[in-house]
Amino acid sequence: MHTLYKNIYEGVILMPTINSFIRFLHASPGTPIVDIYTDGNLVIKDLAYNDTSEYLVTGPENMHIQVYPSGTDTDPLLDTELTIPPSETITAAIIGAAPDISLLPLYYTVAVRDNDDALLRFTNLSPRASAVNLTIEDGATLFSDVAYTQVTDFQVIAPETYSLQIFRADEEERYLASGLVEVVPRYAYTVYAIGLTEGEPPVEIGYFNDIIPYYTDEVRETVFSKDTLQTGNAPRINLLYK
Repeated sequence: MHTLYKNIYEGVILMPTINSFIRFLHASPGTPIVDIYTDGNLVIKDLAYNDTSEYLVTGPENMHIQVYPSGTDTDPLLDTELTIPPSETITAAIIGAAPDISLLPLYYTVAVRDNDDALLRFTNLSPRASAVNLTIEDGATLFSDVAYTQVTDFQVIAPETYSLQIFRADEEERYLASGLVEVVPRYAYTVYAIGLTEGEPPVEIGYFNDIIPYYTDEVRETVFSKDTLQTGNAPRINLLYK
C-alpha cells in the first residue's frame, strides 16, 4: 500500500481567500510516468503511478490540463478542462485505463472541528471493478456498494491502525485487496481502490490524508508551493492561522 501525506490546514484562516489548491493523483493502471501541464505550463514532472503531486495554488478558473508521457509534449494522454471554484482544495485523480483516461476531481470540504476526531471516506478508482465494499478485517463494513468513480462522504473513525479489505459487493466472499491504514487524530483520510481486477497492476488499497482545520491559539505559518518546477526564489503564499 502506498501512503501519501500532505498537510493543508493548520488552524483557521484569519482572512478569507479565493485561492484554491490542486494536486494530482496518478491512478491510471498501465499508464507510464507522466508530466502534467496546466494552461500550457509544465507544472508536475515525473508523476508515477499511485503517487500524488504537491499542491499547486490557483485562482478560480477553467484550467486547461494536459497529461503526457514523461519527457514528451505531443500527443497527450489526456487533454481536458477542469473548472476550479474559489476556495477549494482538490485532488485531481487521473483515472481509467488507456485509451479511456479521464480526470476525477476529489473535493476536500471539511468543516472546522474542535475535537480530536479522525475522518475517513472511500472512492473506487479501479476501472474494471464492479461495485465494492470496504471493510475492517474481522470487523465492520465501512462502505458498501461503492461504484467506479463514486466518492463517499467522510465518516468519523476512531484513531488506531486498521487492516482494511476490499470485496466485490456482489460476491462478498471474493476478496480483492487489503492494506494497513494508521489513522491519527485530526486527520481526514481518503482511501481508494486502485488497479485492475484482472491483469497487472492488481487491485490494491491506497490513501492520502489531510489535516482537519481546527481552532488554536497558536499562530502558525503554512507555505504552499505555487510551482513545483521552479527553483531559486520560488513564489510562495504564506497564510497565517490562529
